[in-house]
Amino acid sequence: MKRILLLVALSSVFYTYSQEEVKKEEEKFKVTADVYFAFGLQFHDDFNLNQKLVASNVVPLNTTRPEFQVGMNIFGKKYSGDMEFAFSQNDEANETTKNKDMGFTGRFRFHYNLINKEKIAFTTGLSLAGTSTEVDLYSRNNTIDLNDLNPNNTVGLISIRNQQFYVGPSASLYLFRNKSYKLRLNVGYEFSFTNGKWKSDYASINNTVKESGNNRLLVGLVLF
Repeated sequence: MKRILLLVALSSVFYTYSQEEVKKEEEKFKVTADVYFAFGLQFHDDFNLNQKLVASNVVPLNTTRPEFQVGMNIFGKKYSGDMEFAFSQNDEANETTKNKDMGFTGRFRFHYNLINKEKIAFTTGLSLAGTSTEVDLYSRNNTIDLNDLNPNNTVGLISIRNQQFYVGPSASLYLFRNKSYKLRLNVGYEFSFTNGKWKSDYASINNTVKESGNNRLLVGLVLF
């Protein structure tokens, strides 16, 4: 009888130990995934295109761009990251001209979790992004005659575009991780490593410029 009781006791201890080990392994590899919405700002060094615009008495592009984002955040014990898509739009005008620039960005972040607590986390790593930008330049005094829609007789609109790829360091601070809502603060600096040559789908371009070296600072607030 004593042997049976001892065997039961040892089995109970072994089972408890096994369950604890399994739980530790599950915690070790536990990964969460969340969809998020965010608002951010891009602070560009400058646009080389602005030199051409100023020389032509056209209102220059604003180097600060608001950005609306949606993405998926993956968070593990040691590593985290996200994939997001962002849209930006900005208008500027003076007495005679107006511009509208629209941008679409795809971005990946891969971070190491320096601090990973129940309520707070701090991560840092790299981001990789690609941005396509379209710029429309208008004459504010232009008139369109719907009885004459021949494009050869219409002036006052220039549409150009470019594409750039960026890489740079980034960091994220997670707050209220144990609540039903979570916040994340992002900051990063992205270096442009492509030339970002301005092109057009509607005309040939002479004396184009490149946006190589137009780096940008990023800040953002994420809710998920």
